[in-house]
Amino acid sequence: MTTRSAHPRHQHRLGFTLIETLLAICITAMVGTGIATMMSVLSRDIGMQYEARSVLVRTSTAQTRLSAYIAPSRHVLDADESSLVLWLEDARESNTVHASEIRWVRHDADADSLIVEFVAFPDDWSEAAKAIADTEYPASTLWDSVRTAFDTRGLLATAPLVDEIAYAAFSTPTTHGSYAGLVEVEIHLKTNQDPVPAQLGDAIRIHRPPLQ
Repeated sequence: MTTRSAHPRHQHRLGFTLIETLLAICITAMVGTGIATMMSVLSRDIGMQYEARSVLVRTSTAQTRLSAYIAPSRHVLDADESSLVLWLEDARESNTVHASEIRWVRHDADADSLIVEFVAFPDDWSEAAKAIADTEYPASTLWDSVRTAFDTRGLLATAPLVDEIAYAAFSTPTTHGSYAGLVEVEIHLKTNQDPVPAQLGDAIRIHRPPLQ
């Protein structure tokens, strides 16, 4: 007669040992850290791609709006790091520059924007009063002084061109002491990181300087 042992030869172990539990915790933590890092990288890449697209769109917009003033203008009256002065049209058909025909394009550091300024007479003024105030100037005039004079009288209007501009500088080559029709503009677009520089430019289609 065969006698069975009171205890089985092999016992099944239930649960994890302390070492196995610690290993599981460590592996879970490593996987979690890896996932968090990967998500952070993906999020940063997506943010950079969005920022890059935004810069491209804003640069294109700035180029289009500047070209709308530069291309049809008759002449560059002045250009320096802070502003560009254009003789936009000869509305009075005199071949000379009148105040209402001037456009000042400049960087407004307080508003971080590129703006255009122009002389605007009140609607309730008669045509005769406007004609008298619409001063005629020689080509050698200090155009910033003209702008200041009309601004002081409250006759200067402003229109925004491009927002979120941290810096802007204008330049144009000169020919025999006179500004040529090519205009170059360096702007720095504000972003969530450092400002991004961009180069813009255009040329006057038909260059027609005023009479001296």
